[in-house]
Amino acid sequence: MNNVAQLITSAAAAVAHTAFGTFRQQDRLERVVERARAVAARLSDTGLVRGDVVAVIGHNSGAYLVTWMATQFAGLQAALINPAYPDELLGTMLDNLAPRGILWVGRDPGTLAQRNETQVDMQSAWDSTIEVLRTGGHQGAASGTGLDCEPHEISAYIHTSGTTGRPKFCALSHGYFLRLGRFFADTLALSPQDTVCPPLPLFHINPMGYGVLGALTAHAALLSSEKFSAADFWSDIKSHGVTALVLHAPPANLLKVKTTAQEAEGHQVRIGFLCDRAFLRQFNVPIGVGAYGSTEAGGLCHTWLLRPDDDDMPVEGACHLAGRARHDVEHKIAQDGEIRVRGKHPLSLFSGYARGGRIEPQTDVDGWFHTGDRGRLDEYGRLVFIERISESIRINGEYVPIDFVESRLRQAKSLGEFALWRVDSASKGHEVVLYTTATDVEHAQVCSVLADLPKYMHPCALIRIAQLPRDPGIGKVQRRLLDKQPRLVVTKL
Repeated sequence: MNNVAQLITSAAAAVAHTAFGTFRQQDRLERVVERARAVAARLSDTGLVRGDVVAVIGHNSGAYLVTWMATQFAGLQAALINPAYPDELLGTMLDNLAPRGILWVGRDPGTLAQRNETQVDMQSAWDSTIEVLRTGGHQGAASGTGLDCEPHEISAYIHTSGTTGRPKFCALSHGYFLRLGRFFADTLALSPQDTVCPPLPLFHINPMGYGVLGALTAHAALLSSEKFSAADFWSDIKSHGVTALVLHAPPANLLKVKTTAQEAEGHQVRIGFLCDRAFLRQFNVPIGVGAYGSTEAGGLCHTWLLRPDDDDMPVEGACHLAGRARHDVEHKIAQDGEIRVRGKHPLSLFSGYARGGRIEPQTDVDGWFHTGDRGRLDEYGRLVFIERISESIRINGEYVPIDFVESRLRQAKSLGEFALWRVDSASKGHEVVLYTTATDVEHAQVCSVLADLPKYMHPCALIRIAQLPRDPGIGKVQRRLLDKQPRLVVTKL
């Protein structure tokens, strides 16, 4: 098997009647694949050809899954992009990506409708119909379909967090996805008897790479959700017979706080990805899977099986134990404590970052990818992840692009000297806070310049301090020292 289109075709042939879609919009896999093939043909009619890059900007839905499948059948390189980003940020990301087309799934194009790329409304893709909003004039030479793609060709781009800068697009090959899907399916022992639920946004490596590709590889049923909701979670899980959860730490923590064991009673979940011991005990799930990895580092490069009564855990906590290395990835800890990983197969890791229409490899001369994470090895040689070396703010699984938000805040002149940082949150991971040295900040002005940004990017509090801690050499704000400064005034926003 060489590519994702062949994987989809194989799964549909093997388990034609298995469920595929979302809780609210699902059908037999064979019918979903039929829709995707029809949509792929319509995309080809717009002039898009194998190898063209297209941006897929939309929300979870059956139409989104059909759109993604259609890009694979057409041989398009699908960049899966967060639809919550404002037009300004999306515009800079698209400029860097240089796509031939933009596929909208339930998201208004806004000011981006004026761009020159071919633009298509995919909201009705579940019904095999699409609406061409703009034709970009590009007409490439036809060179086969997605079924002809080689393992090294790019299947998709998934953007990174953008910890302190703009989000970067990771180029992910067909071989990368096939290997990741196989590894995840084997790790969770998925089979055609399973129903896999990745309830998070499908533009992340977690639900798409682990959930969708893992389910297709194992010929398991796949049901996502339109939007993660703690209130509806257990009723959906029970009514649809979900047996395998693909979560992330923030939503798993939220479920522990917002839902009860009584609400979960009667579920059929046998295994939960990124569910710690407390989650397993509270909701009576027999096995959990801890993991370490990144979109760059093979999606997953380390995993560890957890049970409710495990007590052999590192001081950093169970969620930080990455454990055993994946069979086709090796790792080491550099002198500065940074985790570095290297693929034993040329397609184990990502292919590089997409910049200006080209792909720039990111491994060093010896093939090691420098993760930017700090870790250690325990006495048994297992990897323990400690923290990100670089500064980051992450809320409910979403990273806040610090420089982008700060560029907006500079429009609020009353802020004076300021810096964005974080406070810990049990349910969200972090919350954004805004430090300033100004004495007369116009709060309405601050809220106004951020009005069109997603709510998770908004600071929850304004904290006045005497001065910002700065590096004596280059004058950079030392964010990790901000919470050590005496707080003169704290105002809720």
